Amino acid sequence: MIIRRAFFYWQFPAAVILPAWILVGWGVFAATGWQIIGLIVGVMMLTVAMLAVAGLIFARKDVRAERAVSWLDVGLLTVLQGLIVAIGFFTPATALLSTLSVVAVIALFWSGIIQLVVETRRRVRATLAAFEAQAQQATRLQSPPRKPRMDGEYIVIETSERTVPPRI
Repeated sequence: MIIRRAFFYWQFPAAVILPAWILVGWGVFAATGWQIIGLIVGVMMLTVAMLAVAGLIFARKDVRAERAVSWLDVGLLTVLQGLIVAIGFFTPATALLSTLSVVAVIALFWSGIIQLVVETRRRVRATLAAFEAQAQQATRLQSPPRKPRMDGEYIVIETSERTVPPRI
């Protein structure tokens, strides 16, 4: 539970700190100026993607109630954050690591969507079952339906409406 809670609290600061590490790391490990200028756009997109994923994770009620992410989230966040740290060292494998980090962000995004839909579906079904149980209980508590009264004969008067042709 401690690990899951740590990732819960770490995911929003990580969306700012880890992309900043890439900029610092590339500056320290001798990237050229043009590479760093191009990297700024990528780092901004990474920050937005990490914030979106963190928002999807935070949108789940179970996550907010427990203040802990799921184990699947822990695994995927670990992979993504490890890749981001490795990208910051500006090695010859940086292109491959960047591609893998894009795949990890996509996996985190869809994992978040699926987990959110499954949890929401479960909560809606539970709510509908509770409403149905209340409705059944209310119908049991009501008195039985009354039978129609038979007071004798009734007179039914049928009327017909006469249509008037429009005047020209």
